[in-house]
Amino acid sequence: MRTFLLILLAFVAGVLMMVAAFAWQGRAARGYGQEAVQAATRAGLTSTETPCSELLKREPPSLVEACVVKVEGTQKAATVTLEGGRTFRVGP
Repeated sequence: MRTFLLILLAFVAGVLMMVAAFAWQGRAARGYGQEAVQAATRAGLTSTETPCSELLKREPPSLVEACVVKVEGTQKAATVTLEGGRTFRVGP
């Protein structure tokens, strides 16, 4: 019985660690996208699509595959794509 409980506890701890890692990665990606949107707002960006790295003059975090700031009317939003296909849309 004790072995079963230890295995169950290890499984739950592993799942919690994965959830924490994904949350941390998502926060870093959303922060990068939000910085890009703020930079686009300060620069008065009017083109339809601009890469985030061009606006921020630095490379994205290692887990970010692509980041693009799109202008739709007066609204600006960044679309951040992570490894594994996860996508975040970040507004101002």
